[in-house]
Order: sequence, then C-alpha cells, then structure tokens
Amino acid sequence: MGAYALAVTLGLTLIALLALTAQRPGEPLDPQSPRPNGARALVEVLREQGVDVEVVRSVADLEALSPDADTTVVMSNPANLGPGATAGLREATTTAGRLVLLGVDNDHLDELGLPVRAFGGSAGDLVARCSSSIARDSDVVSVTESRYLVEDGASGVRTCFALPDPESLTGEPAPGGVHGSGMVELGGTATAPDVVLIGFGSSWSNEYIAENSNAGTAVRALGSSPRLVWYHPGAQDLALAGGERPEDVWPAWTGSALAIVSVAILALALVRGRRLGRLVREPLPVVVRAIETTESRGRLYRRAGDPGRAAAVLRAATAERLGRRLAVSPGAGPAGLVPAVAVATGRPTDEVAGILFGPAPQDDAALIHLAQQLTDLEERAHHP
Repeated sequence: MGAYALAVTLGLTLIALLALTAQRPGEPLDPQSPRPNGARALVEVLREQGVDVEVVRSVADLEALSPDADTTVVMSNPANLGPGATAGLREATTTAGRLVLLGVDNDHLDELGLPVRAFGGSAGDLVARCSSSIARDSDVVSVTESRYLVEDGASGVRTCFALPDPESLTGEPAPGGVHGSGMVELGGTATAPDVVLIGFGSSWSNEYIAENSNAGTAVRALGSSPRLVWYHPGAQDLALAGGERPEDVWPAWTGSALAIVSVAILALALVRGRRLGRLVREPLPVVVRAIETTESRGRLYRRAGDPGRAAAVLRAATAERLGRRLAVSPGAGPAGLVPAVAVATGRPTDEVAGILFGPAPQDDAALIHLAQQLTDLEERAHHP
C-alpha cells in the first residue's frame, strides 16, 4: 500500500510539472495549432506562396527580430497582450512594412495611438463593398468578432466589410459605416507602418479558412511582403506592465511553488475524496412542454402591444428558413430572396415582397393575417 501511494504521488507530481512547463499550441489562431480554432493551415499556405514565416511568442523575441520595411507583422492573441507588450509591439514595428492586428480592443488602440474605437461584432457573412490591396469589392468573410469605428477627422483611412444596422432585415450595410466595419486600413507614416485592423480573425482559422473569401483576404493581408513575423503573445506578455520584463513580475521560484501546491491539492483530494457508486436516475420535479415557451413568448409580445416588432420577428424567421430551403445566400437580401420564393411558390414577385418585407401591421388582426400569409408561403415553397 505504501509503495502504491508513493508511485501515485510521484506520477501526479510529474503530471503537474509537465502541465506547468509544457507549451501547447491550443489557443485561438495559434499559428502552430492544427485544431479547428488554430491557424496552421494559413501558415502552410503562406509558406507555399514563398513567404518566410517566423513565429514568436514574446515581445522580447519580436524586438530581437528587428522587422524592416520588407516585413509584415501580425499579432493574433490580444488576450495576452498586456500594456507593456503593447508598447513593445509599437516600438518594435516602427520600421516594419505592415502591422496586422486581429481583434484588438480599445485599450490596445489607445496604447498604439490609433484613431479607432472597437465594439462587439456581429454573426453572419459580410461583403467587403470596397477595393484595396487586401479586399475585393465582392469578397465575403464568415465570422466577425469585432467591429471598428473610425474617429472623426482621421485621415488616410479605408474601411471595408461595413456592418448592417442591427434592426435591418435586408442585411445591407449601414450608410456611412455608422455601425462600424470588420476591417480598417490606416496609412503609415515616417514613424509607423501601415496598420490593418481585422475584426474577423476567426475567419482565418483552420475551421473557416476554406469558406467564402477568407483565404483570399488572409493571404493578401499577410503575404504582401517576403517575410512575415507572426507574433502570438504568451502568458508572460500579459503580465508585463509598462517597460517591465517577465522576470521582474514572476519570481524564479514561482513554478516550483505552483507544482508543490498542485501536488498537495491532488493528494488532499485522494485522501478526502469518496468513492463514487452507480449513477442514480433522479426524476425531474417539473416537465415543461416546448409549446408553453412559444405561447408564453407570444403573450409577452401581445402584452407589449407592438404588432410591428412581432411581425418583424416572424418575417425574419420566415426569410431565414426560406433562404436555407431555397439555397439563397444570407447576404443576398430581398433582391436575391424574393425572386427565388416567387418562382418556388408561383406567386407574383410584388406579392411575395409585400409579405416578407412590406409595411408593419397596425393591429392584432393584421398581424394574424400576416402570420397566415407567411405560413402559407412556407408551405407553398416546400410543396410547389
């Protein structure tokens, strides 16, 4: 028994030490990760295109490479980009040709001195509707985590992939880009490189890189120079305050102390833990039917006295289902959906447009009539 306990303790100690010291490429957009959220596929494509890709995981290593005008630098892990690392990134890239930033927030933008504000993104495909060295007018990207809004008075700025109004049912971009864009390009100066802000970094992951225009935008953004430095900050860069280095923040004995504490916690769990028996099936105290949720939501809409809002929800859901059924792209809008539904149902185009995108009903009776029309439209599209 004593030998068994000793072997278990030694094994747990080894596991804890390996867990503390191993560096596993599993974070989002890690350039060496083959996981769905990694970016190894993009790195391999760039190398096949003749781009020399170097991966660094600390701002100190980035500074040591001294990026020049023939170098593009991309930063892909803003979660670990602390204030000190952000300042180091700005200083290290003053002579670089291009700096590409994926998903940075307002703290990073302030530290970098960029006249842009960051906000939450929006799901769904976005069309570029612009022309630049990175994006083509018809390019489409899949996933948008961040949107960027350029401050008034900023010059030398180009925006692409403008987001639509959240209340819009057509998916058309908001006029003037007032709801932000998925990509912003800022021209360089004598002391700063060209900067590209990307809010759809997940579209460049292994999972989505082959969809839509994701690969094209990624290769054009990162492959314009013969050399690419891929900076994926590690945990040590998150700990950096202004001008500090990792050794100034974490004492040398931190790793050993964490290993000892981990082993102690695991040993305590083994000593105090209880054996688990068979799983016991416990009946639920209440069973709620799915229809009750739908009925309750309908009563809330009726109590709010807003048939226009209820109609907008019904129309949006119907348009989404019809689009999937008829293989119409979500970004096609009424111009693409209405003709397809008209052909599938045999109804005039004007009638279909009025049902799906017409004026809001003014009372409950009109709302009920609209719901019946939407149901009939779906049935006809399914059984022409």
